[in-house]
Amino acid sequence: MQKYDDLWQAIEVRVRENNDITLNDWTTDSVRGHAARQRIAQIFILEVLLARHREKYASNFVPLAGEEALYHLIFKRTGWKPFEVKQLSFIDTLFVLAELFRDENLPTEVRAVLRSQGIKDEALPTYDFSEKDWAPRENEVFLRR
Repeated sequence: MQKYDDLWQAIEVRVRENNDITLNDWTTDSVRGHAARQRIAQIFILEVLLARHREKYASNFVPLAGEEALYHLIFKRTGWKPFEVKQLSFIDTLFVLAELFRDENLPTEVRAVLRSQGIKDEALPTYDFSEKDWAPRENEVFLRR
């Protein structure tokens, strides 16, 4: 569980810095603060999904490092050509993978982390958050085996 907490913290720092989330936003019941938590949760879940994908498909010869794991996951699910997959924005990749983000597709311990972080059961807009929030090469180290 510590690896999940460490990953959450790394993403939280990045999201708050990139999007100027104030301490007031974070500590009060503000829409902006809850949207920031939702953005962190999106990236956190994506990293968990990519770690599982690497476990299944990566090798010493093709480790699927960083964003390569995302491209490969989308390629496997859609059959799109690699150059098409690489043109997607971050928000578009989340759209393509939306069903994987459902609770029933997440490990129990991941759902527990989300609950412990106060993630609300409501959709909040995150489209205006920075694309720089996702740093796959920095994040993947937390979930390596």
